[in-house]
Amino acid sequence: MTREWSVREGKVSDLGAQATLFNECFGKEKDEATFRWKYTDNPDGPAICRVACDPAGEVVGSYAYMPRRFRRDGLPVVLMQASDAMTTLTWRGRRIFSGLDDIVCEAAGESGHDWAFAYSGRLSFRGFLRNGWKCLGYARLFRCRFKSRRSLLRLGRVGPLVAAVAAPILDVGLGWKCRRRLAEVGTLARIDRFDDGVDDLFDATCPAIGLVGERSAEWLNWRYVDTPTKRQECFGLWREGKLDGYFVAEFHDGNGFLVDHLARTAEDLALLLEVFTAMAWGRGMEEATALHFDHHPVTDVLLRLGYKRPFGQREFRDVFPWIVRSCHAASPDMDLQMERWHVSDGDRDAEHMSV
Repeated sequence: MTREWSVREGKVSDLGAQATLFNECFGKEKDEATFRWKYTDNPDGPAICRVACDPAGEVVGSYAYMPRRFRRDGLPVVLMQASDAMTTLTWRGRRIFSGLDDIVCEAAGESGHDWAFAYSGRLSFRGFLRNGWKCLGYARLFRCRFKSRRSLLRLGRVGPLVAAVAAPILDVGLGWKCRRRLAEVGTLARIDRFDDGVDDLFDATCPAIGLVGERSAEWLNWRYVDTPTKRQECFGLWREGKLDGYFVAEFHDGNGFLVDHLARTAEDLALLLEVFTAMAWGRGMEEATALHFDHHPVTDVLLRLGYKRPFGQREFRDVFPWIVRSCHAASPDMDLQMERWHVSDGDRDAEHMSV
């Protein structure tokens, strides 16, 4: 407690105030259901949440760590995902963010958790680094463009009339591979709910070295099926009644987002990504995107399919930082190597990828 603000544990009765605070800070339109889903319904456990209150008891800041089950070198471990660092506009500059971060981190360490992790957002990145977080690396946004009009206009040397004439010609070349691959969409089936088959798939494909978030049926259903907005779609590849792979996608506002994926073999992974790319083109998206680190084997598949690495290194447009903070003194230093983390776009704390 300071002379200005105090801290207490977040309660279910705070969810509405947290939604209002989130909308103010990030320009969104979320309601209480999103925070109930995120903070209380998570099958890996309830969030460690603290709120900052003004002298009248009104919530003016909020912050949470959400538990996430991982495998570290094949063994189970629970890490913490930082989420929703929020301070109302009139109370910024009073160390609410850094204070809540320290308090929540200490509580996580006392519970035995080694690390907190996050894809950092633009507004809080510098504050994270000042408060003891480390940036381990940057994920790149790989893009496969199907429609070129917007890209031509971004060049600044092409006028609207030239772009309108040239784009349809260029788009024919961009889409010819996808037409051929659309037939393979029939080899996959929509997943309405994940079942125990995905647990077997994850056990069979879990990396022997490094850290990877568990993909259990319970977590996948919570993360992608039972979300308040239900923007994600899930597709599975079955052979002889066995699930050999899946991908989760989001198609919104001209973009096909590759959110999550898992495959039994390299050939299965290539097929899944081919079908996703063709599906994005078939639904009229302007581009398909996938956020990944260079050390992930999926990047080679993306490049073979025609995805391009970003030309620039602009933060939060071309590359996105992965950050961690130690929650206690015994956190293993070996985990500070980015190559040990096997993460995808779905390992963000956001309910959906699109705005």
